[in-house]
Amino acid sequence: MATLERTQDVTINYRVDGDGDTTWLLFNGATLPLEFWDPLARALALRDTVVRFDQRNAGATRAQGSFSLLDTAADAAAVLEHLGVKSVIVVGHAWGGRVAQVFARDYPHLCQALVICGTGGHLPATVPDESLVALREAGRGGDKATWSQLVEQIYCAPGFAARQPQEFAELLRLMWPPSRREARWDARVAPSVSYWGLAAVPTLLIYGEQDRFGTPLNADDLQSRLAHVHRLDIADAGHFVIREATQQIFAALQDFAARLAG
Repeated sequence: MATLERTQDVTINYRVDGDGDTTWLLFNGATLPLEFWDPLARALALRDTVVRFDQRNAGATRAQGSFSLLDTAADAAAVLEHLGVKSVIVVGHAWGGRVAQVFARDYPHLCQALVICGTGGHLPATVPDESLVALREAGRGGDKATWSQLVEQIYCAPGFAARQPQEFAELLRLMWPPSRREARWDARVAPSVSYWGLAAVPTLLIYGEQDRFGTPLNADDLQSRLAHVHRLDIADAGHFVIREATQQIFAALQDFAARLAG
């Protein structure tokens, strides 16, 4: 782990793993710490270089006030400049997929290719409002048992906790306490129409078929807009597809990188 002081009010916590010729830049989902990527980052770092960081209001990054997609993309560009990295394959999960698209738009000289995983925000989620209210109330009330059950129901494919109990327990650890997930981003600064489906670089879409936030309809829409696009749908995965299907995603990323290399 290392830190980069961006301004008097913003200090970014980041991590670099591996030392290969290909560099991957990973954008987290909203308010999740960089450890969310651990299994995939370890696999990628066996051959490549992996850069990831805690976004504002997440993990060990220190920041004051609200922020936007533009701020997060600029933070990433600053980290890459600090490291002397000239070109990356960008991977964004959920909210991070929105940031990734803004990064590709605003820093095209750094973005070799793009991977968007389970990203919504353009088309509506299909999670009932009452489920989200119940999740929030359970978290605020300290009812971890109910909160855990709702996390699986809302975010994961059915049966994930039983199939991969250690992975599910780790997800809960990263997400608890829910007070850490009180995000302060300002979505008005970068509405989806300003970046959605505008990437000019080769793009890989990875979506869980059971995802109720970044629904497959979002993937359909992106696929119709992008000129150089590949797609992977994963049947038994929900919104946390990165942790639910790590090996499938790792294989897909390796294949994507090989195609880019020609």
